[in-house]
Amino acid sequence: MEAKAKKKWSKDDLLIFFLKNRALTLVLLFALVLTVLEETFLTTGNMLSLARQISANGIIGVGYTLLLASDSVDLSAGYTMCLVGIVSGLLSQAGMPFVVILIVCVLVGVVCGMWNSTIITKFGLAPFLVTLAMQQIYKGAMMLLCNGTPIGNLNDTIVFMGQGYVGPIPFCVILMLAFILIGAVVFNRTQFGRDVIAVGGNSEAARVSGIDVAKTRLKVGMVLGFTISITALVSCGRVGSAQTSLGQDTVMDIIAAVVIGGTPMGGGSGTVVGTLFGCLVIGLISNGLNLMGVNSYWQMVSKGVIILVAVILDVYTERIYDRMRNRD
Repeated sequence: MEAKAKKKWSKDDLLIFFLKNRALTLVLLFALVLTVLEETFLTTGNMLSLARQISANGIIGVGYTLLLASDSVDLSAGYTMCLVGIVSGLLSQAGMPFVVILIVCVLVGVVCGMWNSTIITKFGLAPFLVTLAMQQIYKGAMMLLCNGTPIGNLNDTIVFMGQGYVGPIPFCVILMLAFILIGAVVFNRTQFGRDVIAVGGNSEAARVSGIDVAKTRLKVGMVLGFTISITALVSCGRVGSAQTSLGQDTVMDIIAAVVIGGTPMGGGSGTVVGTLFGCLVIGLISNGLNLMGVNSYWQMVSKGVIILVAVILDVYTERIYDRMRNRD
């Protein structure tokens, strides 16, 4: 029997392989470079620090993957985090038990997500504009609640969420992995996940096929709000206080991580596991620059460059797919 001829990979095949696996490729590349440059990079302490660093973004990344896959965006997520964080601080100061704090905080996040989705769907407005306006509303509400000052003395369980360990593993890392696992199952194995992809790919076609587009978008907003709430608690617990600047840079980091991970900004597809690797890319850059003693302002520049590269890769990927579809 003749041996089967090996398939020759074209330039497009190689490009598509890289673009589909760009987050994993970048993680391996950055890890290799940092291993060579910094001998402390692969130490247990630094690996745990890196895992803790990306845990909050990994949790909210699950909700944001669903959001981008549904062809939407939320610029208010960062200040929703701040609002939830301040609420958790006020309830902690009032001596409320953790269960009450958790329920109230989740309700705040979910209601904010539902409110955003309802306005966008009801009035047919652009998500960018609506959430830009809501960002200011949530920011103002947060400042009114705390008078612009941080709140300390958080509930012990909130602190544990950000700083506690289960054996040698940080609890926030275990929580992130649980969210990633559940998010991947929901996204890939449930009707809701398929509806999200259909709505993001073509909302009108989804509506004609019997999918309730408004309801699907509402559910996505609720899921995002839930992940924002848990992320806020983890982030507050990590620093030991509810800060008014808690999530200001969150949106840009998350958009970059999700897009680098393989979820297009135009919707219609996505990968929760890819988002985890995207978070690792962002985390490796920050971690590596810290280890090398690079000025924090340069870290801001690097994140901006990463976001720009993520958008370019997103557009370039779609162009390659369109070219291949036209060729076929």
